[in-house]
Amino acid sequence: MFTGRWIFLALASLSGLILTLELHVFSVLLILMFIIRVVLEKNIRLLLACCICLLIFSSISFLKEKNNLSIYNLGDMTAIITFQQYPLIDGDRLRAVVVTEHEKLQLQYRIQTEHEKEFLKTSIQAGTVCKISGELLEPMNNTNEHAFNYAKYLKRHDIHWIFQPSNNMLQNCTSSKKSLSSYFINIREQGIRLVEENFPTTILPYVNALVFGERSFFDEDLLNAYQRLGVIHLLAISGLHVGFIMGFLYYFFRRIGLTKEVTYWIFVATLPMYAMITGANPPVVRAILMMLLLLTSKKWQWPLTPMDTIAISFILFILFNPYIVYQAGFQLSFVVSMGLVIMANSLPKETSFLKTLFETSLTSMLVSLPILMWHFYEFSLVSLVANIFFVPFYSLVVLPSSIFAWVVQFVNDEIFLYFTDLLAKVLIFSEHIVMYVSSWHFSSVITGKPSGTALFCIIIGIGIYFLLREKKKLRLVAVFPLLFIFIIYFVGLHYSPKGEVVFIDVGQGDSIFIQLPYNRGNYLIDTGGQIDFPQEEWKERATPFDVGKSILIPFIKSKGVQKIDKLILTHADIDHMGAGEELLKQIKIKEVHVPPNSWEKPMMEAFLTKAEEKDVKIAVTKAGSKWQNKSGSFSFIYPIKEEYLDNDSSLVLLADFGGMKWLFTGDLEKEGERELLQTYGKLSTDVLKVGHHGSKTSTSIELLERIKPEYAVISAGKNNRYGHPHPDVLENLQRFKVKIFRIDEHGALHYKFSSEGGTFQTISQ
Repeated sequence: MFTGRWIFLALASLSGLILTLELHVFSVLLILMFIIRVVLEKNIRLLLACCICLLIFSSISFLKEKNNLSIYNLGDMTAIITFQQYPLIDGDRLRAVVVTEHEKLQLQYRIQTEHEKEFLKTSIQAGTVCKISGELLEPMNNTNEHAFNYAKYLKRHDIHWIFQPSNNMLQNCTSSKKSLSSYFINIREQGIRLVEENFPTTILPYVNALVFGERSFFDEDLLNAYQRLGVIHLLAISGLHVGFIMGFLYYFFRRIGLTKEVTYWIFVATLPMYAMITGANPPVVRAILMMLLLLTSKKWQWPLTPMDTIAISFILFILFNPYIVYQAGFQLSFVVSMGLVIMANSLPKETSFLKTLFETSLTSMLVSLPILMWHFYEFSLVSLVANIFFVPFYSLVVLPSSIFAWVVQFVNDEIFLYFTDLLAKVLIFSEHIVMYVSSWHFSSVITGKPSGTALFCIIIGIGIYFLLREKKKLRLVAVFPLLFIFIIYFVGLHYSPKGEVVFIDVGQGDSIFIQLPYNRGNYLIDTGGQIDFPQEEWKERATPFDVGKSILIPFIKSKGVQKIDKLILTHADIDHMGAGEELLKQIKIKEVHVPPNSWEKPMMEAFLTKAEEKDVKIAVTKAGSKWQNKSGSFSFIYPIKEEYLDNDSSLVLLADFGGMKWLFTGDLEKEGERELLQTYGKLSTDVLKVGHHGSKTSTSIELLERIKPEYAVISAGKNNRYGHPHPDVLENLQRFKVKIFRIDEHGALHYKFSSEGGTFQTISQ
């Protein structure tokens, strides 16, 4: 009845979800556009069916939100838990999703000894049951704008609490009767471990990614390079992979004499098992659902088009898990699939392979644009060309070779070693190309996080492109509306009349971002950086937390910043410049300011060497250096001497902009403050960046008496081991009636301003 029209029912179902989950300008505009499109169909039965779907899924999402509550309370708890998956063990940390009798929990455990780590690796698997005592903790919300919200992420997986077991409590575990899903999860884990044991380190990540859907073995820098190239989707099991495997098996079954009937039932029985063995990620499940629907429609002569199978698969997904619409992988999988089906229907049958490849690459790039901008704040500019080369390479070489290598390891050791050695050389060569091309600064475009209205306009522009191409209009004509929208978007992004100062929450460290109106300057004072303490080898993590990758770079990209005009490294401490090298890799920096002789410290010397390799201008700066523009004036007033004295050689910046006078003091201590006051006398200040994270060695009474700040900002890490800020400093600030902003309590602090003045706002407000 709805042949070729199931897509309308899928969009109606999505509209029902977002009416409850995400009711704002963007969602209202999308729903209105959809309603107008359905009305234009002039099909009463279709309109009625869409209304029913909208009401059903609106009710489902409403009930989901209403019932997504916990029965537990913060604090101590003893419970019997069952592991739903193999635990992820990295260094001395164990993480896993577990389920009690009532709800799911995110378990996080700090392993005590190397012996315990080995015990946990061999004894805990999917289906293991443990009686555990521990503490329930609330997951953290994001403390920086546009940052990953862990609490919201867990809630969308029906998880409300982090459960931290007491020491050695994971010893009290037994194996239970395992469910079917646990059985396949354990088979998958055993396969992954077999690859880890047998395969060379170069090939290992590719085989685990393309055979088992496990990407965690890739080096993070290499993954980022694939992301910047726009070909990271090739490292995940998708419709292309499922189609390749099914095509091969269909040919094999037919060659050995099996009938189409038997082959069909083999696929029906085995494809769901294959989905579980490969991790049941949305792209895999979507591809398998589509394949099963297409096979079934042919067998039973159901009138389903490829677009219908995408739409029905989408409805089934959100019926069982409405929150899955928030996952970037889910969004990309369905949007790209829809785009490719539309593209395939519009191409003439005689189209050459090269042209088809080009259209496929262009379509994938265009339809994924809004999703990439929303989630990752950038898109690859070279993905169009990269996909033309890498899609055939992965489809015809890497994927079949990975599967063949997995099989041949059980057949003959000599063939296995020879083949994997050859494949390793091919992959190493391809990785060199990926790393080289991705290092080009123009390989990707940083877009910032668009507003809902901007995103809607971009989607309209993409829709107009496909509509005009379908009507055989020239490509330049078809793409013009989208280019026009992007020009307006980027002009508004980079030449905004508003400016901003952000004290970024980088934990125990400093990082302050200043963005002046009309693109007059993007300045970054320090980068933050985590302090790593020596530890035993077994405790070291394969993927340690990195301030640059996890906080600083995503924040800067979310602001749409293409380059930093001035990077000011106040001094050579890791908590002020530790993320500098990562910043150099991903963001263009015009010039960097450092205090005299700070390169005596190895970290600063290494950074400056890499900066010179990137042709970054290095300015050795001390008191007397200054600059100004129409938005304000900026003067370095310290250090005065050439000798490098760690904290007391911090670059101190006095600035006047946004209707405020600012004093950024780095880690300057009382001795340096005294010298500063002796040199300059009175320093009228509205906003003081409190020195050394609020340590009692800084922010003297004498300083506060002379500068008389109205506001003070303390950048310190939550529950830091140093006890910053010190109670004496807080007491002194309160004595002078200074309004205090604490990053450890309030999260990132924003000061947004225009020519008429500005306002402070914390991320927690």
